This record gives sequence, structure tokens and C-alpha cells, in this order.
Amino acid sequence: MSSPYYAPSGRLPARAVMLASVCALAVLVPAWLYAWLTIHSPFVLINWLAMAAFAVAMGVGAQMAARLGKARNPLWMGRLGLMIGISGWYAHWATWLAIADAGSFGSLLGDPRAMWGFASLVAEHEVRSIMGMRIEGSVLVAGWIIEFILLASLPRSLARMAAEAPFCELTDAWAEMFELPRKFAWIDEPHVAVHRLESAPGQLFSILDDCPEQDPMRYSAITLYRSATDPFISIDNVSIERSANKEKKSTRAVVTYLRLPNMDADGLIAHCLPAAAPGPASEAAPDMAAPADPPELVDAIDHLTAGRLEQALAGAAPHIAATRDDLRIDALRLCAFATARLSRWTEAQHYWHALFDEERSAFNASQTGCNLAMTGDLEQAGEWIARARELNAATGEMPDSQIVTSYISALTQAGHPAQAMPYLDQLRTLYMRQGCTDATVLAARRIPLFGIFLQNSLPIVRKVLGDAEGRAWYAAMATHLDQAGQGDLASWLEASFAGETSTTG
Repeated sequence: MSSPYYAPSGRLPARAVMLASVCALAVLVPAWLYAWLTIHSPFVLINWLAMAAFAVAMGVGAQMAARLGKARNPLWMGRLGLMIGISGWYAHWATWLAIADAGSFGSLLGDPRAMWGFASLVAEHEVRSIMGMRIEGSVLVAGWIIEFILLASLPRSLARMAAEAPFCELTDAWAEMFELPRKFAWIDEPHVAVHRLESAPGQLFSILDDCPEQDPMRYSAITLYRSATDPFISIDNVSIERSANKEKKSTRAVVTYLRLPNMDADGLIAHCLPAAAPGPASEAAPDMAAPADPPELVDAIDHLTAGRLEQALAGAAPHIAATRDDLRIDALRLCAFATARLSRWTEAQHYWHALFDEERSAFNASQTGCNLAMTGDLEQAGEWIARARELNAATGEMPDSQIVTSYISALTQAGHPAQAMPYLDQLRTLYMRQGCTDATVLAARRIPLFGIFLQNSLPIVRKVLGDAEGRAWYAAMATHLDQAGQGDLASWLEASFAGETSTTG
């Protein structure tokens, strides 16, 4: 079972190591400036600000090395960040001692024992060299310890955080970060919300309540990370303190990098866009706001979201004959989902069929067909899938490939892989017609990514055709794909069919 959270791949490209090494050398210039300030500045506060600025500069450099180098190994990137911080600290000390006439910069840099000896002498005596300020040795040592911790830890932390961010391995690029333009209610019980989101991430907007205030002092905010694969989100509780003309904002993480399987990132953004301003155009447009859940079904929806399927079914079933349309339709939908997840396929079939009579949508027709496949009635299942695709062609409700892949999954799960092959043939033809296997292009055309198609279809093809014919089935695509696609396909064939030789010549 895949994790509900993003997990870095652990890759550390040589480019990231090289950039970190360059950064470790580049800190010589800010190290010299920092050392000069600590000796010549008459104000201790300026020294502390200079130390913080130096630490931030090294941290930003370590962060850039991670991002430009596409590092996805937080442990080793953190170590490289630590290397940058220690290099800056060491270079600063060599410069500081050189300015204090303890020796030349080059000789000190190459002789850490001499540096340690001179620093020990400084710590044992009073210091009057900072513009006449008298500083006791114990205070000086305490400051040095704080200095080392800050200069070493900040680059390490920022480099590690950069390597932990979501990265799309298919497109070899960082996920695009986007803050959703909508505020949600403050989350009072984060652990409860996290548990519900982990169990049912698709119910995101049902779990999070809308913020009732126009300009709230406390609210929750969502940051979206979108790529060619599943999007991820981070949720933070945000509190604002206002006094006079100042505003202080503080955030506390609720959940970080939660996966939203099979959800459309653009659809999430569109869902959170502010409503259009009143006027003739918006008055003529249909209301796009999601309808509120019927109060009678709130408990049943909570049960379904939490995975308490029997309770959800018991709460929804009494309302399937309600005279109110919204209540009756939502009750049927809840019963259909609950019984399907309980694998009670015959019972679920009754609800899906009834739901389609109420809502003649491509999705409901597709679910009816998939459910029939689970009961073993493949003839009717195929007819319902054909109906779903016809409806979808007219309405554009969902990608046609989504209907096909859902049916393939149902057939495979029901133990009918041979009957899934004609639909896999259709998907294979789709890629051959596209020619281009670029992830961005496929995502824009709402076609499953090529690598996902290859990996998910492999068990079915291998079981039905065997290794030799299976390899030939895939290899037949090669001449119809672009150069990048041919290379990806060739590499995948070698990894997946080791020892088998293509029969296509």
C-alpha cells in the first residue's frame, strides 16, 4: 500500500554535490565581511545581525544547491548543507584571526591547531580589541558556541527541507507550488483532521469547513504542489496579531505533503477561486457552488469518510425513497459507495442502477458497468461501459481513458484478465496515435502517463500473453513513438523482460 504522504526518491545527483561544493568555496567572501564586522563594529547588536545574515546567506546557498541540483535525498543533502555551514564558520575564524594579527589567512586556514591555540588564548584573557569593549572570556566562549550552532544548523536545515519538497520523477522537475486562494476554518483538533484526511483525501472540501469571516484572525490555508502525477497538499493553521500599524502572522503545520490520489490539481484550484462579482454576466451563469450536504445524511457521510461502512449504509438506506430529490439521490450514492466498498456487488448493483436512473451521467454508467463486471455479468458490463463512453463523448465529463482504465481494473480484480486485453489494446493504440510520450503533453490531454500505463498493464499482459508475446505486444508501439518514447520503452522492456528477445525483429 502506498504512503498517504510524499516520500523523496533518495536520489542525489552529482550536480547537487558539485553545487554544494561550489557553495562551500563561495562562502569565503561573506565570511571575510562577517569577520571584519565583528572586529570593527562598535555595536554588539550589529555583530549578531551580521551573524544571522551570514547564516541565512549560507542557508539560501545550500537551498539553491539542492533545488538546482534536484537533490531528493534529505539525509545527504542535510549533510552537504552542514558542510557548507562548517566551511563558512571555519573560513570566518581564519579571517577573524588573520585580521587580529594571529597570522596570515592562508597559513591559519591550513593549520586548525594554530587556530585553536590562539582562540584558547583569547578565551583565557579579557578582550579589549572590539572598539574598546571589555568582554569576559566565558561570555566570549558562549557566544562562539551559539555562533557555531547557528552557522552550522541553518544551512543543514534549509538544504534538508529543500530535498524533502515534492518532486515529480516522471518529468524530472520540482512540483509547482501554489497557495489555494481560499481560507478555511481554523482546525481546532489537528490530529482528528489529519486522521480523516489520511483515510479519505478525496473528501478534502467536506472535511475542511469554510472560513465564516471575511478577514479572519485565525484560519487554515492550503498549499498545493502539482505535477504530472498525483498532487500533494500542506495545510497550516494561520493566526494573525494586529497592533497599531503592525501585523504579525504565525503558522503551525497541520499536515505536510499529503497525497491526493487521482485528483485534478487544476480542478482544486478552480474550486477555490473566489466567486464572480455580482452583475449581468454572473447572474446569467449557473451557480457553480457545491450544494450543501442534506442534514439528514451528515452522520452517514462522516461514517463513510471514516470507513465505517455498515454505519454509513444504515444511516443512508432509510432515505433512498425520500420525496426530496437531493436527499434521495445522495442517499442512493452513499449506499452505492458503501456496498461496493463492502464487496457486496449484487446489492451495490441495485443502487448504482437506481442512481443512474436519477442522474444519467457517464460516471454513474461507468460505475454500473464496473460493478457488473465484479458480479461476473460481462455482457451487460460491456454494454454499460459502451453507454458510459457514449455519454461522455457528448458531455466531456471525464477523460475517456479514465472509463477504460476503471473497467480494466474491475475486470482484472474479478479474475477476467483476458477480457481486459481488448481495452488495453485501445489504450496502446491511443499512445501510438499520440506519438509523443512527454508527461506534460499527456497530462494536458488527460491521458495516463506512459510509464504508469506500462507498469499497470504489465501483470495483465504477462498473464494473458506470456513473456515472449507480451514483449512483442509492447515493442509494436516503438515505431509509432517519438525518440524519447522509444528510448523509455526500450529501457523499460529490458528491465521488465530480461532474457526475452523481441519477436518483431
